[in-house]
Amino acid sequence: MKIDINNALTIIIGLLTVVGAIYRLAQIEANINSKIDRVENKLLLAVDNLKDNFVDRLYRAEKKLDMHLIEYKEKKLFVDYRLNGLESLIKHKFDRLANWVKQIVGFLNKNSGFQIRDDKF
Repeated sequence: MKIDINNALTIIIGLLTVVGAIYRLAQIEANINSKIDRVENKLLLAVDNLKDNFVDRLYRAEKKLDMHLIEYKEKKLFVDYRLNGLESLIKHKFDRLANWVKQIVGFLNKNSGFQIRDDKF
């Protein structure tokens, strides 16, 4: 009988040790899983914050770019108007000067017989 009680106690203590070890492993696993969840949540929060920050910065950059493009278009349009105005003014002055030269050539030809050597006149 003594051997049976000793064996029974050994088996019971062995089973309790195995159950305790399994319980402790379950606690460690739960602790690891909770730490993983916390790290995952922190990481997701950090990614969301970075994404929001990036989207905000991208929106501001697009807004600035749009402003600069509008300003560039307005300046280009202004320069085009100014160049067109100067071109028409130069053409007008040139036409008036050509007309004056024709009149002077006609006057000089009529009064003194002066002939200009240019083919256009």
